[in-house]
Amino acid sequence: MTKIEGDFFKKLEHIVSDQYYVFPQVHLSALLDHRVQGQEWKYAFRHINGKSVDYVLCNKQTLRPTYAIELDDSSHDQVERRKRDQEVERIFKEANLPLIRFKNRDVSQGEIIHQLEEANKLANT
Repeated sequence: MTKIEGDFFKKLEHIVSDQYYVFPQVHLSALLDHRVQGQEWKYAFRHINGKSVDYVLCNKQTLRPTYAIELDDSSHDQVERRKRDQEVERIFKEANLPLIRFKNRDVSQGEIIHQLEEANKLANT
């Protein structure tokens, strides 16, 4: 992890540690069922295994993934990376697992809490 990613991890863990475990650098194949309907198993697995998210929050009671978080640096402004980000967002939407994005900067605790609350509202509608 970069220093910014490490600092964000510590801040995030401090905010959510009573309810969630925070796991960094998680491959999508560890989170999602790779048996995508209508596709060959090996292709579907490779498609999601080659992608990861920066953090995953898992409920401490159920151990189920509750949120995925991306900390976007300037590389996310590149055309190819934007395509990858759109595909990851599509995958998470289909899996009904909120994906929250933050810009790679010093994010306040209030902003993190607000984004988690907003994602929770959307997931419950």
